[in-house]
Amino acid sequence: MAVTIQRQWYRKGTGPRPPDYADVFYLSELDVQCEYALRSFGEMQQAHAKDPKHPSLLPLAHTLLVFAGNVAKILTATKKASPKVRARAKRIRETLGLTAMDFGDIRIARNFFEHFDERIDRYLDKHKGFLGHRLVLDHFPNEVQLDDGRTFKPSYLQFLNTTSLELQLYDQQFRLNDILKKIETVQKAVKAWLAERTAPRGEDAR
Repeated sequence: MAVTIQRQWYRKGTGPRPPDYADVFYLSELDVQCEYALRSFGEMQQAHAKDPKHPSLLPLAHTLLVFAGNVAKILTATKKASPKVRARAKRIRETLGLTAMDFGDIRIARNFFEHFDERIDRYLDKHKGFLGHRLVLDHFPNEVQLDDGRTFKPSYLQFLNTTSLELQLYDQQFRLNDILKKIETVQKAVKAWLAERTAPRGEDAR
């Protein structure tokens, strides 16, 4: 059975396709990825309300950063990216008025999880003292005591401070609230762009 699709245009014309002819797809995807990131944080809040050390808190923080990373991938480009990808990222940031926004922290955090095995190798080779795997707590402990009485200043591969909402990934700290503000700013700009340039639902495209 066929599905009827209501066409919506934000640009019409003839001749060669302009570079931004399909930007609506990327902008719509930005809206979705922002929504997923914000929903992940909402799930974190619900989990924390049930249990301040809920086992879902770190996985949900991972999920938040994956979706935030997808936002950063659309709006920025690495040095290895093709000229087309770099031009598209620059164009979309300019379209949304986000040229001054820095997404470096999001990329770094996302890459940490994406290459976690490599991070373990790196830190195990160079670290001296106590290195914990992962922990969720309402404060970062100044020291830990082992069962043999020795005390150490701890380091963790992954540590979530549920009071400050800081995610510490070994020697780097990421404030989830700062990342969320960026995601909210991006989504607000995207929604405004989509509302202005797409036809209202029910209006025939021409």
